[in-house]
Amino acid sequence: MSQSGPSEILAAVARRGSALRSLDGGTRKSELAKQLSVSRSTVDRAIRELEGQGLVERIDDGYRRTLAGELVLSEYDSFTSRLGGIVESLDALDTLHPKTEFDAALLDGADIVYAEKHSPHEPVTRYGEAVCRAERVRALAPAVLPQQVQIYHDRLTAGEMEAQLALSEAVVERLVSAYDEELQEALSTGRLHIRQTTSDPPYGLVCAETPTGPEVSLLLYGETGAYAFIGNDSSAAVEWAESVFDEWWADAAPLPIRSDR
Repeated sequence: MSQSGPSEILAAVARRGSALRSLDGGTRKSELAKQLSVSRSTVDRAIRELEGQGLVERIDDGYRRTLAGELVLSEYDSFTSRLGGIVESLDALDTLHPKTEFDAALLDGADIVYAEKHSPHEPVTRYGEAVCRAERVRALAPAVLPQQVQIYHDRLTAGEMEAQLALSEAVVERLVSAYDEELQEALSTGRLHIRQTTSDPPYGLVCAETPTGPEVSLLLYGETGAYAFIGNDSSAAVEWAESVFDEWWADAAPLPIRSDR
């Protein structure tokens, strides 16, 4: 067996993935040809290539995946799933700078909603749904969304939620100038903690703890406003989002705002 590099292994699985996936236990070549509806010669080439890469092995009752084959197939499936998420999100990702902190885990199995002509506010609506359900929220905000202001105010003053918000300078100024009464009432509950970021976050981010578990919501902005919503509740997505918030929160400064002002 020759030693192949990752690119050769990846190419082999891409070509012969259906055969590799079907070799679950002892499978004879004739059975494999029938399962895949291909010729025996096609099966012979597939088995020869996969066996040469160390991904399958012959046993008494046919062929099966090796441990390496099991691991490679699992990694290949994870890779293609994440790649599929990236492809589906190309338009959304185009709104971000190439060096923006981002993880493909957020896109793997994500719920992605774009602003459309018939539903221009749908991303913002979806973005607020997690906050409506949350018992605790940690969020970044580069823009003021009136709907969000009302949701936070109502749930905080009703004692239904706690929140940590890292806000850009422009957002803080807008809140103070246009929503000061709501802001002061929310701060007076002791359930709201705000810090001001040293730069503008590249997206809106909500890490929400809901009765059904943690979830992540991302809001991306285009030239005309909120452009796309991305939601995910996978452990990898949640872990990444929480680490991003922690970094912004640690670098942000407490607000010189008094709740008894």
